[in-house]
Amino acid sequence: MMALFHGSKYMKTGKISENVLKRSVLKRCKSGREEVAQGSGIGQDCAIVRSEGQKFCVLHTQAFTVERMEKIKYQVYCGVNNLCCSGGEAVALMMAVMMPEQGEEDLLRSIMDSADTVCRECGIQLSGGHTEISGAVQVPVVTMTLMGYAKEPHLTKDIRQDLELVMAGYPALTGTALLAREKEEELKLRFPLELVETAKEFDQLMVGKEAAQIGWDCGAVAMHDISQGGIFGALWEFCESNGIGMDADLRKIPIRQETIEICEQYGWNPYQLLSGGSFLMAVPDGQKTVAQLKQAGICSAVIGRTTDKREKVLHNGEEMRYLDKPAQDEIEKLVYRDARQESE
Repeated sequence: MMALFHGSKYMKTGKISENVLKRSVLKRCKSGREEVAQGSGIGQDCAIVRSEGQKFCVLHTQAFTVERMEKIKYQVYCGVNNLCCSGGEAVALMMAVMMPEQGEEDLLRSIMDSADTVCRECGIQLSGGHTEISGAVQVPVVTMTLMGYAKEPHLTKDIRQDLELVMAGYPALTGTALLAREKEEELKLRFPLELVETAKEFDQLMVGKEAAQIGWDCGAVAMHDISQGGIFGALWEFCESNGIGMDADLRKIPIRQETIEICEQYGWNPYQLLSGGSFLMAVPDGQKTVAQLKQAGICSAVIGRTTDKREKVLHNGEEMRYLDKPAQDEIEKLVYRDARQESE
């Protein structure tokens, strides 16, 4: 039997790097069907398949570990928003759960109850899946597949130069909320109680399909859910998906002061922190889009524009630099820290 693990080139925990994705995943996806309008690719979070009639089937899959029950809510919302970014509406969720041998049935019930609650909030059905126990995992591992339909799907490849980049929602909401809950007692020694309590509830500020629909109604050409890797990761993937560049202003990105304060406490970059519940949109008229979003009570701003160059330029006052390939999400530092503490 071939050994599954050999050599010394281990990959880092978290979302794999773009180079690994290209050479070890995307280059291996050689099968094809003419019904598939959009398949795998950089920044392409959904598959879009032509179905009978006038509709397209839109699918999104994600896998994650459940160290904290809040992750289930985030992942469902993330999946629903990914379908919205393709012009689709989520209908059903299938979920596979792999439980550790030492996992208790109460934990499985909690996972399923959490998933079903969020599905009801989002108006979708938890419609089946698979569950098993494995000695190969230490915490529950969940794989979710969301399915929906779109009358007029929006493909990632449609993005082009000379479009304005609009951000709807705040970056790093999910990461800030997770950190505030996990390190609540530490943070209360450093910050006012109100700041910590507010940050703990940041996931309540996540925007969803209403924001996406406003974007489409305002003529959005393409849209990207901001999640792992934060706004920096989203900007990179958005442009890299179609070989274009961008020119953005860091100071125009709307960000909560609570996020800045808490990230500074731990030396984290808030622009590379888990950012569920916010969108990046490429639109012909940014001010019109922002006005419509704000009228609906959704924080938004024009943060830059796409260009015909490959460079991804980021301004911060008088400073100018080029955006790097997405780094590891800052939330992984919390996972590493917890793992080290448990091993000591």
